[in-house]
Parts: sequence; structure tokens; C-alpha cells
Amino acid sequence: MLDLDSAQWTQALGEGLGAQLTRLRDGGTVACFKAGPFRVAYPDFLIGSSAVLDAQALDERVAAAAGLRADLIRLQAAQAPVDARVQAVHSIGSIAIGRLADWQERSWEKARRAGNRAPRSPLRLRPGRAEDGAQIDRLYQATLRRHGGSIRYNRRYFELIAPAAAIVAELDGTICGFVCAGFQRGRACYMHGAHDPEARAHYPSDLLFLEMLRRAREAGMQRFDFLPSPPGQSSLSAYKRAWGGSDEALTVSDLALRPLRAKGFSIALRLSKAVDSFRRG
Repeated sequence: MLDLDSAQWTQALGEGLGAQLTRLRDGGTVACFKAGPFRVAYPDFLIGSSAVLDAQALDERVAAAAGLRADLIRLQAAQAPVDARVQAVHSIGSIAIGRLADWQERSWEKARRAGNRAPRSPLRLRPGRAEDGAQIDRLYQATLRRHGGSIRYNRRYFELIAPAAAIVAELDGTICGFVCAGFQRGRACYMHGAHDPEARAHYPSDLLFLEMLRRAREAGMQRFDFLPSPPGQSSLSAYKRAWGGSDEALTVSDLALRPLRAKGFSIALRLSKAVDSFRRG
């Protein structure tokens, strides 16, 4: 798993995704990304905050985002902050295993079947390597094309995170699936995953998810966040629940630093979602 407080993650965000990043005194981070003509800051990207930020923590993140010339901050937490600068609140929800130490794979049919299947599977699971980035990116992009999603990551990003984050599945020496996982101070999370449909009969996703959860539990993680699924992918949400995940409240709050530009971003985001919905339809 990739430590989301590490220099390796900072490099992946900067070199791979072109983000600027500031570290905070309380151990958190603020990453600022370009989104077309806008600049959007994300505190504790990718996993967000585990609780509502108090006034001091919020002020520190606002100051850091302003220093990065962000137009707005997208705060991800269980509840929206009470702040007059919040222009929009999106209740997106998430799925998580709240007490990972108590999670027993034999108690869940999906995990139990994967565990029974693993010893006789022709798939070989191994840790990811930097040179796997091209194949991981290929599988990621193919999955998004099938579902009409927007491509947000790239080959260089996957090359940088693969050695720490990825587990890959090989069939006859060719990568046919992968998962990437990270952690931040006791919270593990699912970052990315995809598989080749031609290998579906060998259940690569099931074997990879089982291995991911086993490793997180063995590492002493307190909880496992599957994080929000893309809109329109109810089957992915159901898949996460089948591993023992439960629905949890999660909101994304848009806090404006430059109100007019933040409003423009909101309009552009709605248009983008409408286009994605049209493509899926």
C-alpha cells in the first residue's frame, strides 16, 4: 500500500498529475490541480478527512489553498462545514469496512469463494513495478471507455505509484488485472482497479480484492475505505458491499476562495457530468 503522506505520493501528484502540494502543520496536505481554466484545491487528496474539520484546521487549509492560487477548495468529509463560503454541497456517499480488524473473509460469500478459488487459479498475483505502468494505464483507460467515464490519470502517474500501491494479476505472463491501495494514518483505501474482460472467467478482480483486504488487515489498518463509486456504476457499489462494506455518509463541499471563478467551475462541472451521463446513455 502507498503511504498517502509519503514523498512518493507527493511525487506522483506533482510529476504524474501536475499538482502543486503544501504540507500542513497538523500532518495534512493540500493539493492544487488545474481543471481547465480553474485551479481546485483538495485537502488530504485522495482520501479526504475522517471527520468534520474544526475552525483552526479549516483556516489552515484555506490559507494553504490561497497560497496555491486556488479558486476553490473541495472538502471531502462525513459532513459539510458550517461556513458562509461554501457554495455547493454534494452528498455522494461512500462504502467502508469500519472495523477492519474484525473483518473475517469466511463470513462473506464473495471473499470466501475467492479464497477457495485462489489455490487452483492460473493467475499469478505479484506486487506492482514501475514498468507495469503502461499496462495498468491501458486497463484503466479501457475500463473508463466501457463505462463512459472521464480519464483523470495517466501512464506516468501509474508508473510512480505502482511499486508501493499496486498488486497485479498475470495470466500466462501478461497483466490482466490490477488494484491500487493506499493508506493514511490507519485508514486504508481502494484507489484504482481494472481487469481485462477476456480474463473474467478467472475472476481476477475477486482475487485482487481479497489480497488487497488481507494485506490491509495484516498491516494493522483500522478501517478500509472503498471510496465513492463513479455516478451510474451501481454494480461497482454493490461489488464493494459484497466484500463487507457498509454505506457511509460522505459529502464534497465546494468552498469558494474566488467566488466568481468558483461559480464558473461549478457550471463547468455540471456540464461535464451531463456529457458523461449522455455518453453512458
